[in-house]
Amino acid sequence: MKSIQTNIVITGVRSKIDGSLGITLGTPELTPEEKAEFMRLQGINLIGLFTPLDEPEAPKYVVDADIDTKTPSQRLRNTLFVLWKQTGEKGDFETFYNSNMEKFIDLVKSKLD
Repeated sequence: MKSIQTNIVITGVRSKIDGSLGITLGTPELTPEEKAEFMRLQGINLIGLFTPLDEPEAPKYVVDADIDTKTPSQRLRNTLFVLWKQTGEKGDFETFYNSNMEKFIDLVKSKLD
């Protein structure tokens, strides 16, 4: 796999529920081969360095945090919490969580021999 260096423009920044950011980047026009190189890196943890072109010697600000360090069960619990919020927070979250987990468990059990 190759590293890619190109000019980019940050065209969008979104705050996410877990405290992270979603960043949309724009590139110059790319050839099909260049596009393929970007596609190969999709979904892979990368190191990003954003340096303004008008300040190539700008001091670095290093963010030292890992991406997606949550377990699948933590991610499911967080997703259920967002669903509970979006559906009007009926009852307490623990009851909502336990009820939905039982539904998931029953669904998996129904697929067993």
